[in-house]
Amino acid sequence: MQGRPGFTPIRTPYVSDADAAHIAEATSHLTADPDLCLDALLRSTGRTTSPLLPLTK
Repeated sequence: MQGRPGFTPIRTPYVSDADAAHIAEATSHLTADPDLCLDALLRSTGRTTSPLLPLTK
């Protein structure tokens, strides 16, 4: 909330919805699924993920 500690106001220029959509589509190839990236990193280092612990006793 404005005026409270931790609030930092910022100013950004206006971008129309059409421009934002164009930029999002033009740069969508730059995104990656974090799970796939982590799996690739673990494989490249010879590590594997440990099995998940059961959530029930």
